[in-house]
Amino acid sequence: MLQVLAVAPAVVDAAYSPQAAQSSPSPQLAREAAVDLVEKNQLAQAFNLIEGALRQYPDSQELVSMLALISEAGQDWSKASIYLERLVRLQGSGVTAETLSHWVRVLRCQGDCERAAKLAGNALKMYPGHAMLESESQTLNSILARQSAKAGA
Repeated sequence: MLQVLAVAPAVVDAAYSPQAAQSSPSPQLAREAAVDLVEKNQLAQAFNLIEGALRQYPDSQELVSMLALISEAGQDWSKASIYLERLVRLQGSGVTAETLSHWVRVLRCQGDCERAAKLAGNALKMYPGHAMLESESQTLNSILARQSAKAGA
């Protein structure tokens, strides 16, 4: 879930300063400025800011995560899925239940329920009893059962 923090206008100004335009802000500064923009419902600006910082820090899990979350907030499921898949690769064997939960949700929202159910099943093997994964898995099983019933009718 996107963690919203209060950020002083000076942080946003620093991220948009002429010096920042020449070189992207640090991942932390970019995140803080993006959170401020998200609070103001300026998702496109927040996305662009983080995307610019990611060009300088391509392996930053923090920035990739922010792009996925901003995409989710804007219901751009395709972009969210791309960034979550990238985050899973970056996290490797340390992939978190939270990352997998978000990716399952995004796949479901894209209508890719079979892939989402398979991912949820695999994630639950890694994180048995995880509430968000359990909830998504139950929702997906219900959707797939209805789809199967309609196909059989």
